[in-house]
Amino acid sequence: MAERAPAKARGVAPTAVAEPPAEPGDASSGESGRWSLTVASRTTRAHGRRTVSWLMDAAVAEFASYGYHGASMARIAKRAGTAHGTIYLHFADKDDLLYAALVDVQADLQPALMAVPAFLPGEEGLEALHRWLHEVCRRFQAHGAIVQAVVEALNGTEHLEAADLALRDLGRVLAVLADRVRASGSPDLDPPIAAVTIYALIEGANRTLFRGQLLVSLDELALSLAEFIQRSIFGSPAAVA
Repeated sequence: MAERAPAKARGVAPTAVAEPPAEPGDASSGESGRWSLTVASRTTRAHGRRTVSWLMDAAVAEFASYGYHGASMARIAKRAGTAHGTIYLHFADKDDLLYAALVDVQADLQPALMAVPAFLPGEEGLEALHRWLHEVCRRFQAHGAIVQAVVEALNGTEHLEAADLALRDLGRVLAVLADRVRASGSPDLDPPIAAVTIYALIEGANRTLFRGQLLVSLDELALSLAEFIQRSIFGSPAAVA
């Protein structure tokens, strides 16, 4: 996945403001943790790395509270404990910030999504689907605020680079899902349409769970999705038998 150039390198004028002093325990993500790709691409200074981590954590909280369109760069800076101008040393605008977050999120989520097992009938096939979906759902929940913000951005009218990145990665996932549907041998399914339906089911159910509108455990969700997908492809166990 291509990394994006820091805001300063793309012509955003730096503002002469001081970054916050480092305080033990504040940088919850760590310099090589959750935001390692963004931190590495946006700054080379130790102090700057801490600040970028704070800003990214603050952005997650802001997107979770207000969504993409309602989020404010000023509030993100305030949440991070930095001056308003500091955020623009590292990110050109809200789209740039969401893009940066998505790069790190997709580095964790995309490999899990791409590891789709073969669609098979019976207990063995159900178990494989359940294992895969458990890992996918776990990552969707860990990154729920960013996933929701990206969906909101996709539904808007602006042309956003974060949305472009999301669509490119989604295309790869849909291609793998379509291949698995095709290999299942089901004569009644159109593979591309089935792939879109399966992804929409997984993503939509996880967003509903993240918002607290679905009162099930993560494993219950994964198992329910696995059973639904398997029956959609092969029919009920009685029909398969």
